[in-house]
Amino acid sequence: MRLRRKLFDGSESLFRTQHDLVKRAGHAVRLTEFMPARLNHLGFVNRLLHNFCELDICCALVNAYPAYIAGFLSVYSTGVGKLSKTSLLYIARFDFPILVNIYTKVPCFQIAPFTFNLTESERYVEFPDYSVFEITQGKETVRFLIGVVDTVTVTCGSQSSINFLEFLWDNTLIFAILMCVIVCVPLVSPTVLHLRHRRATSVGWTQSSLCTPCFLNYI
Repeated sequence: MRLRRKLFDGSESLFRTQHDLVKRAGHAVRLTEFMPARLNHLGFVNRLLHNFCELDICCALVNAYPAYIAGFLSVYSTGVGKLSKTSLLYIARFDFPILVNIYTKVPCFQIAPFTFNLTESERYVEFPDYSVFEITQGKETVRFLIGVVDTVTVTCGSQSSINFLEFLWDNTLIFAILMCVIVCVPLVSPTVLHLRHRRATSVGWTQSSLCTPCFLNYI
């Protein structure tokens, strides 16, 4: 799939800048982060993103779940409803064997230690480029809407995740679903970042008159 007919270029410039700042200053000084206010499923999501990062997969978790743990949404459900009410996992597409299973919609497969099951009955008819997967580890199961974004480059790894996030912010039509995002990047070891859009506190949440017309319909 493409966002606004654009391909992600797979660049790593923001990661390298962040890596240099962390190395010199000892902490993140460039990216705006939020402190998780709720812990429901946070351990599961952190393990999933760590696993993707270790496999060098470029991805970002957006939508209802990050907004919930940031305290913007009072209720979070693992079910699938409106587009923005669902946990949406964007993955940058490249020819990695495991990712082929996702964008070709294989019904059931494993990315150890996680099991992915395609939920055919709840596929979004109005969003054919997305698919719903139930991801299970042990006794925990969380449902995600997954969108695979086409890239310019053949290879695109976890170091591109911050640039990928900027690409999503600039090219996703529904701004509301991307105010809070969770990504994992290999700064020293796989590190989960809870990032907040630079306009999150000035647009939409506190000044609804500045929202796009669809905003309130989604949140």
